Amino acid sequence: MVLSLFLAISLASSQSLGGDIYSKTELNQISRFFFENVDVDGTGAVVASPSKSHPNYYYHWMRDGAISINIANVVLGNETCMPHYVSWVLKVQGTSDPNNIDVRGEPKFFMDGRVYNGPWGRPQNDGPALRAIALINYANQLIAKGRMQEVKDTLYSTDLNKPGIKFDLEYVAHQWQQTSFDLWEEVNGHHFFTKMVQRKALVIGAQLANRLGDTGAGTYYQAQAKSMEPSIQAFWDASSGVIKATMTPHGGPQKYLDLDSAVHLGVLYGYADDGFFSYTDSKVLSSVGKLKEVMYSDGMYPINAKDDQAKIPGYLIGRYPNDTYDGYESGSVGNPWILCTQSLAELHYRAAKGFYSMLNDTSKHLDEHSKLFLSPLLQSYGYAPRSDESIHLGIASMALVLEGDALLTRAKRHLNKLHMSEQINLDSGFEQGANDLTWSYGTLFGALDARKKAIEAMAGSV
Repeated sequence: MVLSLFLAISLASSQSLGGDIYSKTELNQISRFFFENVDVDGTGAVVASPSKSHPNYYYHWMRDGAISINIANVVLGNETCMPHYVSWVLKVQGTSDPNNIDVRGEPKFFMDGRVYNGPWGRPQNDGPALRAIALINYANQLIAKGRMQEVKDTLYSTDLNKPGIKFDLEYVAHQWQQTSFDLWEEVNGHHFFTKMVQRKALVIGAQLANRLGDTGAGTYYQAQAKSMEPSIQAFWDASSGVIKATMTPHGGPQKYLDLDSAVHLGVLYGYADDGFFSYTDSKVLSSVGKLKEVMYSDGMYPINAKDDQAKIPGYLIGRYPNDTYDGYESGSVGNPWILCTQSLAELHYRAAKGFYSMLNDTSKHLDEHSKLFLSPLLQSYGYAPRSDESIHLGIASMALVLEGDALLTRAKRHLNKLHMSEQINLDSGFEQGANDLTWSYGTLFGALDARKKAIEAMAGSV
């Protein structure tokens, strides 16, 4: 009875709140902003931002481009951009590198496909993995339509030196033990985000290789993915209850507890649907809880307190504590990021669906880290279980949806006519940094897609 009542009230509230966050007209406008940056002029290139000065983001970053094209194709259903993206990838994979590294480790390209030749943090080994993931998803779509030969002819060659999916998978399989720069391009080391997306690329790459009859490669990729797992598990710091973003010691910015939004981003883009660091993993939830504590409860960003006073639900988060990049230059004070906040909403929605799927599985039990994360969340939405009472996963799932809605609501509060920049000023709440950041838009669509799936999974409860 308690569950039915709570779900009925919360689901109605969530449907209303979700519907009020963005109207269909608003989402259509945001989609137009997003696609202005994707498959620019039919080249397949994805521009990080149209901003050409202060800061200049008018480049194709392999990471941002792969994440964004995957959103365009898988989430928004725009498959028409994929042949152009394939052509772009095949071209840049075969480009000579002016920086004397393997071109697959290059993070940044001019919009005409030339490798960026200025000083930069190289290599960045998440790019080939994320690019492989996007292309593998497309290959599976083509195979489902009976176009396997097209995949073999264009996307996946057994020739180790021919551009395509396997070209990137080979790089990942042979380079995952090496250091590289992180997704924020500041720290050279071993990173949770990078290793998670590398592992996913190898897991789903092995599945594709086997489907295409390249079973030797499939076995090798799966073995490499398995070999990665102890090194990924080592990022967990039980003493702080946090998955460290980078293995210590490391150079570059020294982060409090090595706490970083890169962790939940790594789970979102790197979870391979096989139980390894899933959305409901207690270590992931513990890290998310600590991120909220440090960035919100401890008052890191004054704008959160102002929004609280104005009764705006949710909270804003940034990249990591003691960030010094303000969107224009380092050596300043970091701000909340739109993409970090909206991706955290997606994590909540995906955790909601995950917990709900366990509802009737008596073998599933919450450990202390999960309870420490969920208990205050439940209390904030009006349900306070007794200390001797187990947390009901159905109620927890609904609270997670409500929390995701609150995060999206708080982020929208600070948009200027629905445009999404990189950052939100920690004091004024106005947007700053690169305007119309493609990745920012993508995180909204990723979150709303996850929300829809979570709500649909729970809708039969009432």
